[in-house]
Amino acid sequence: MNIQDKVDAVYIPDSPSRIKATDYNQIKNEIQSAIELAGMKPEKDVIQFPTAIKQLTEQSGAAEMEKITAEGTKQVGIVTAAGTAQKSAVETVGAEQVSAVESAGTAQVSKVQKEGSEQVAAAKNWASKTDGPVEEDLYSAKKYAQDAAQSAQNSRGLAIGQLVWSQSSLAKDNPGCLPAWTGEYYPNAAALYPDFYAWVKSHPELCKTKAEYDELVNTAQGCLFYVVDEVEGSLRLPKYKLGGRVLVDSKQPTATSPSWYNLYSDGWLEQGARYETNVNIENIMFFKPFASVPLVLTSVQSTSRTSYNDFGIDVYNLTTTGFTKQDLRTVGMGWGWEAKGYAAGTPMGNIKYPWVCAYNAAIPASTAQAAEFIQTVSEMQTSKLDKAASNNFIGFVDTTAGISITLPYTATSNGWICCTWNGDNAYSSGALAIDGVNVFYHLSSARDGRDSYWGSTALIPIRKGQIVTSTGTVPPNGNKLFFPFKNY
Repeated sequence: MNIQDKVDAVYIPDSPSRIKATDYNQIKNEIQSAIELAGMKPEKDVIQFPTAIKQLTEQSGAAEMEKITAEGTKQVGIVTAAGTAQKSAVETVGAEQVSAVESAGTAQVSKVQKEGSEQVAAAKNWASKTDGPVEEDLYSAKKYAQDAAQSAQNSRGLAIGQLVWSQSSLAKDNPGCLPAWTGEYYPNAAALYPDFYAWVKSHPELCKTKAEYDELVNTAQGCLFYVVDEVEGSLRLPKYKLGGRVLVDSKQPTATSPSWYNLYSDGWLEQGARYETNVNIENIMFFKPFASVPLVLTSVQSTSRTSYNDFGIDVYNLTTTGFTKQDLRTVGMGWGWEAKGYAAGTPMGNIKYPWVCAYNAAIPASTAQAAEFIQTVSEMQTSKLDKAASNNFIGFVDTTAGISITLPYTATSNGWICCTWNGDNAYSSGALAIDGVNVFYHLSSARDGRDSYWGSTALIPIRKGQIVTSTGTVPPNGNKLFFPFKNY
């Protein structure tokens, strides 16, 4: 109940202070309101007031906590929902990006594989295609190499089986040829010289049996025939008898060139010409010079036995290289001449070694090297070499001892020469030669304004003491290396 009936002043026990009744009543009413607000029944105001305050505080804190919790839960829900949405969006975009990357990667891989296959095919064609151009009028390296080999063959003018005579008995001075005066026997000729072997077999008129060959050698000190297949794939060469006079070089007259000559193995030279018309004075040059002033014979074309004009050819200014003639006959009549003597630079017996052309394309550096290689392989196959020797042969290049070289280079031991040409954008050609014999060709070309880059690498065997040089218009412009064999 509210305090409304108090007097004007209220006495507070144990205190000299007094408060107004209205103030006391207001305080009393506030305390009772607080007790009632706390859900309690006012009975003892002052005693109940602390409990009421405590309960009100707890109630207010619980309410605020409930509000905070509710708001926190709400905010967590919002954040969770937003995070879930963001996660879903990220996952969706990520999946799309992964798919796009995978698709792009697959496309690029396919493109690279396709382009790689095309590049491999193109590289193969540029390296080895021989049945036509690789691009428009451009051909492969192999085609150019074949053409170069054919050009080199034509420039030598030697056909398989052609017999030629030389002043030298050395193989290096007679490339592509085998000796025809020693009766050489090649047990593996079919493998070493397949074209020459096939050529001999196609000419049975040039062949004898082994017994017939031996009989001619014993009775005539020579045999001009071959023996094919004493054992399968073998070939025995002719054994020409050295000495005596043998025709070694000649030229026959043609419609455009009336000159002719015959040169013999001992240096004897005969040459001449026949003309259908004549002029009064002419300077005649010999096709080949003589060692000394030769004997010159002349002839005339007679139109009447009674006319003095059928005679009167004078020869003067006679030297080793030609003469002057004056003709007193009627101009327009034919005449001829013939000169005889020893040729310049070919004394008697100097030209005497017969050789036969056995190959006119790229072959091993020497027949001996090829034969040694085949023999070594044969021995390895039949286990004639011990394991250490076999392993040494398998790893025969001593790479630790390789050195850079400059050309010309003389090999200090048996080994390999490696030279490279870097690509260029103009037509060029070069070659490597061993002891003067070309064994590797390089070609590059650029046509119709398009650059064409070619690179060549030569790897050739060489013996100790042999000399490798560069020929042609372009020397190797890359690495030039020498690798010796092991244990040499």
